[in-house]
Amino acid sequence: SLTDPQKKRDLLPDTGVLLVTGIANPKPLKQKLQQQENGYEFLSFPDHHIFTIDDLRMIRKRFEEMKEKNKLIITTEKDAVRLFKFKDELNSLPIYVLPVHHRFLNEGDQLLKSKIRKMLSAFENKSAKAEN
Repeated sequence: SLTDPQKKRDLLPDTGVLLVTGIANPKPLKQKLQQQENGYEFLSFPDHHIFTIDDLRMIRKRFEEMKEKNKLIITTEKDAVRLFKFKDELNSLPIYVLPVHHRFLNEGDQLLKSKIRKMLSAFENKSAKAEN
């Protein structure tokens, strides 16, 4: 949940979901939620959006309008950080946070490691020359 990251909940087929995001590419999240039996509602904000009290009202209104008996709000870790300042106002809502998993594409991790090694080597060479 927003205030307790250790709190988890299974997403049952009859659960209504309101996905709230302010990220550049919500497509993977949306694809995962499309597998839900009931589908989901989507409330999108621009990337890096700073949430306001009016946004909270909109989130609450959309959530309350959902017809499912069992329902929850899902957001990303990135958005949860920006929503946390409203934790007292959001405390009554079942908000759950999806963890972010990073990965490099096209062997980008190897490229990054190589660049770091080169930078460290160059730094060590400069340090050794400075000592002499």
